[in-house]
Amino acid sequence: MSVVWRDARRRWLAVVAVVLVLVAIPVAVARWPVGAVHTDPATLRARILASAAVPYAGYVSSQGQVVLPDLPQLGDVTGLFGGTNSMRVWHASATSWRVAVLQPTGEHDIYQTADAAYTWDYSHNLWTEIIGTTPARLPWAADVLPPDLARRFLAGAGPGDELTLLPPQRIAGVDAAGLRLQPTDPDTTVHRLDIWADPVSGLPLRVDVGGVFTSRFLDLSRVPPTASVVTPDVAGSSSFTSTTSSGVLSQLNNTFGFEDLLPPSLAGHPLVSEPVKGVVAYGAGLSRFVVVPLPGRLGRQSLDALHNEGGAPVPGGYYVSSAVLTVLVVRPAQRRTYLLAGFVTPTLLQAAADELR
Repeated sequence: MSVVWRDARRRWLAVVAVVLVLVAIPVAVARWPVGAVHTDPATLRARILASAAVPYAGYVSSQGQVVLPDLPQLGDVTGLFGGTNSMRVWHASATSWRVAVLQPTGEHDIYQTADAAYTWDYSHNLWTEIIGTTPARLPWAADVLPPDLARRFLAGAGPGDELTLLPPQRIAGVDAAGLRLQPTDPDTTVHRLDIWADPVSGLPLRVDVGGVFTSRFLDLSRVPPTASVVTPDVAGSSSFTSTTSSGVLSQLNNTFGFEDLLPPSLAGHPLVSEPVKGVVAYGAGLSRFVVVPLPGRLGRQSLDALHNEGGAPVPGGYYVSSAVLTVLVVRPAQRRTYLLAGFVTPTLLQAAADELR
């Protein structure tokens, strides 16, 4: 064997060894023994709910099996809950953060500042400023990050819901404490919510919703992001547009004042006080559902969409129930169509639709 051949083989063996080590590192990290986590369910829940001010940065992966109907003007909501998404997040505070959804064609970023929210579409080189608060809007990527998802579900838990500890898991290098929420409300389709969080800061690192949607950190940094990372750079050569919170709501409807026509309760669930124009909610906790008017053509298109996708018929409309989400579109009056949706049973929405008629 020549000296040249021996040297070449040595180099290739070194390369193979490095590759094997790199491949083995994630596996080894996943199998590291998890340290003992000392906490109780009530304390862990309180720390999770109080974790909005914890700074962090990291990489998040979400996988969902919630198949939404292909309704008009739903934007990217279908892919958000029914597929796999990769996201980078930088969180300085509740009013200063950035989420980048990583797509084959580039990034789609969301920025939150103290004054407004901004989105940046890489493929169209377009900045959009959203002025004012957006109390009712279509879901976006930030809503499915483990911290936001966990806090929203825990905030909606009822007083009789059961909280128990789960075995800890090592997630993104953290020995995370596990918490299971089991709702007792018979009207909700969420029968189990599993959360793993940093037992000290309460920062949620993984959320499993009923076995049909999972969001988790793959890596995590506790170093607060710099201001330049979470500040939108709208002064460059990109195109720019501006809208208001009511403009965001117009993706769903442009019929305001309809809430005065609705009853104070539906299917035994009271109307939520101070409804947002364009979207009205009924009930509380995980059995809360929304009622949205769909004017004219949008209403007819939505009825046709549910019918064409095999929606189950109800008097005046159709409904689909996928995993934990139920969507019903009904036309109780000649010129007004309503969309009802929530993490609730079809029976509840059908009862509400009956009362609308």
